[in-house]
Amino acid sequence: MLPPFLKNDVNSRSSSSTNTTVKTEYTKHRKPSQHLDMLSLDLGPSNKSKSFYKDKKYNLAANTTSRRSSSSLLYHQQSKWLKLFLIVVGLLFIFGYIPFFRFVKNVPDYKTHPSWNLEEPKPIHVERDQIILYRIIGNDLPPRHKEGQTLSNLQFILDHEPAFPNTQKIFLLNRIIDPVNEATIIRLLDSYQMDYIRLPFDQSEYEKLDFQLEKFPDADFFHSDNYRRYAKVLKLRALDYTYHVKNLYAMNNNGGRNTAIQHGRSLPNAKWIMPFDGNCYLSNNGFKEITSQLDKFGNDTKYFVVPMTRLLNNSVLLNNLDERPKTPEEPQIIFRHDATEEYNLNMRYGRRSKLELLWCLGALENRRLNRPTVPWEPTERPYSKDKGNFKNIGWVFRLFSGNPSQEENKKEATSIRAFNRLMAIQSSLDSLDEGIARKTFHHDKLFLYDEQSMNSVRYEYWTKDEEVRVAIERLESKAEIILEESQKRLAPMSSATDKQDGLPFDTVPEKDELGPLSQNVTILTMANYFTGNEKFGRGAANLIRVHFLNEYAVEDEDEYNSARRIPDDSHLLDFLSDQGYYFPSLSRISHVVPKYSNNRILNTSDLTKTDVSSLLDCMRILRHMQALTHKEYIDLQAITAEFLEYLVTSPTGIHLAQMTDHRGVLYDLQVTAMAAFTDDVRLFLRVANRCRMRIGKQFKQDGTQPFEESSTRGRLLSSSTSEVDPKMEWRALLHYETLNLQYWTLLTRGIQNAGIAKDIWHYTAANEGQISHSVVAHLKKYSDALPTLTAGDAAFVKSRLQPLAYMAQAAFSHSHYAQVPIDERVQKSTEKDRLWMVQHLNDFGERWDLLGQEQDMEGADIQQDIAKLMHDDELKGRLGIPAFWMLSSSP
Repeated sequence: MLPPFLKNDVNSRSSSSTNTTVKTEYTKHRKPSQHLDMLSLDLGPSNKSKSFYKDKKYNLAANTTSRRSSSSLLYHQQSKWLKLFLIVVGLLFIFGYIPFFRFVKNVPDYKTHPSWNLEEPKPIHVERDQIILYRIIGNDLPPRHKEGQTLSNLQFILDHEPAFPNTQKIFLLNRIIDPVNEATIIRLLDSYQMDYIRLPFDQSEYEKLDFQLEKFPDADFFHSDNYRRYAKVLKLRALDYTYHVKNLYAMNNNGGRNTAIQHGRSLPNAKWIMPFDGNCYLSNNGFKEITSQLDKFGNDTKYFVVPMTRLLNNSVLLNNLDERPKTPEEPQIIFRHDATEEYNLNMRYGRRSKLELLWCLGALENRRLNRPTVPWEPTERPYSKDKGNFKNIGWVFRLFSGNPSQEENKKEATSIRAFNRLMAIQSSLDSLDEGIARKTFHHDKLFLYDEQSMNSVRYEYWTKDEEVRVAIERLESKAEIILEESQKRLAPMSSATDKQDGLPFDTVPEKDELGPLSQNVTILTMANYFTGNEKFGRGAANLIRVHFLNEYAVEDEDEYNSARRIPDDSHLLDFLSDQGYYFPSLSRISHVVPKYSNNRILNTSDLTKTDVSSLLDCMRILRHMQALTHKEYIDLQAITAEFLEYLVTSPTGIHLAQMTDHRGVLYDLQVTAMAAFTDDVRLFLRVANRCRMRIGKQFKQDGTQPFEESSTRGRLLSSSTSEVDPKMEWRALLHYETLNLQYWTLLTRGIQNAGIAKDIWHYTAANEGQISHSVVAHLKKYSDALPTLTAGDAAFVKSRLQPLAYMAQAAFSHSHYAQVPIDERVQKSTEKDRLWMVQHLNDFGERWDLLGQEQDMEGADIQQDIAKLMHDDELKGRLGIPAFWMLSSSP
């Protein structure tokens, strides 16, 4: 019989496949059993082999029986021990589980229980002994700074400024507008492993800000006599104030400094905070003197003033001559971590932003900054409670700004710096506004007309809407008359080859006045747009060629003339007109239209009296329809730019701008329309924003127009040798007050259509005057009077007020559906005005009732008594109403 151990080992091998637990338990003994087997095989005698093979069958049966009995015995033993083990574990769980939770629930408070002999942890004390040197990096502002000077000076600081003991340098990126410039600065700082804080520029926040226009002593101050008498720098300072809120956000001069101060206070080890300008450079000796004075007086003094000197060449810092320079310039300020004073957030860049705090601390008492300057500027704060708690220490260099004349230590340089700083701020903010506007603005977009509304009317015409059909037929009949008359005046000879000079017309036609010319071009262009008849568009284009471009009119061609033309009929290369990028060539005009003169085109005196906004829109439409070539359109832009220059710079134009009646509003309308046409976005924004200053001048809170009324009465008195007829005065007042409101409404629609300036329709002046309320008050006044008027007077009222009412309704609709922000204090009255317009719009006639009103006007015979006052405005198309306005304005 084998030893028990070897037996178990054998059994374990044979039964391993039947019980995993047994296998796991026995695997621990695998190594010694294998060793014994090897010994038994080595020592086994060879003479036993016969009996082994002889009894092989028996041994196999015996082994099988033995294995079964041993496996059964082992299984029962394991089950017994397993049950015993489970019972023990269960008892331990029962008796140990409940006391454990009692122990957790009854944990004593370590602060009060005597068994916890522990002390409460004390906060770790961090000594405040470090200097935090901030450099506030802003935007380049040419001409005050050279373009790229900020980045150049930052590179110089990183390359050459020494590292200072116990000092952390942090750069604060202060609302850098150009993302490319900001990314470049960040890459540079990262390459030097410098710490920085980024204050981002948020365009959406900036767009919410507006100009300051209502704080001046007089309404429309920039057109006042007081402003005109100012010196150039004083005018620039007054203009600078209008940018006040925009400056505070975009430049963030004191905001960046305060951010540095607050960040430094939040650092546990910061004792001294140095929020220096971005171009400041500290030398070794200058910093040593600063730190020695901080150590000496720092316990008693919270503020230290560091004088500054300006450099004309940064390289002087590399010559190792680190000596105290003359420091006459505006100093920097160092703050102890517990100092409570900060910079005044209402002091913009260029307006005592740092000087104000220096004065509050008593460091610049000789400047007398509390002396009042102008009433509209924010006032300085009173003296600080820490007044006198400062010392002057050390020095700091200001790196070169790029303009030597600004950095010299002379009185003239100080004036140049101040002037260029103001210019730079305004130019920078204008450039920022222009960049935002150009994301959506294009000069090809119609200024006065609503193209979506025009498309809608054209669809109604195609679908046989009766009212629209009658109006367009009336338009077409007028266009036929104008076309016939213009063709007679511009009639070509039967054969161009009979002329010696080869030009197609006998004589140069006499120039039309701008008023009727604008009206005729508008009617012909609209007829082409709505009827699709190209002859009207060609006629309008010919009028523009003759009167604006000094070109000869182009002979009419039928639809397929260009396809039948012999190649050398007019140009040797005409056979190529059906190739290239311009194919198919749908233009009906020659490639080159000769000029007959280079003289000035129109009399500029006409320009000062006539609204050309509809004419400019017609030029855009004719270009879209290929009735004008691209070159002609560019030439028209250049000519318009000349007119615009005349209006803006000539004494006549400046005088018109200062007018307080409808002539001043017409001037603003002219300039904005021409600026949009010539793609001068900056001028457009300037006029569109500043024209709001006229509102408080021209309108009172109740909507009356005192200046228009006085100027009209003045005309009546000057033109009459006897007492003024009350009926004549009544009609003249109606005409000119309506004319003023029409110009305001047209200007509003142009600004609304452009979509790049603040909507002026509901703008509320300081005296509560509004365009929208004035229009409604004017309409309401005559709507209430209509039942008491004669038929002739009623016809005259409706003829003057109908276009105003419907154009005003379009302005109301735009502001309402575009959800233009309105001040809460005027929102209720504005909504009341809008609802009145909706309810009473038809008091002045239906939108399409053009023919009936013309007949009423002819029967009323009103032209004779007011013709001399209106200066033939009606006859010359100067009534402030675009021809066939109902086809181009939203209902």
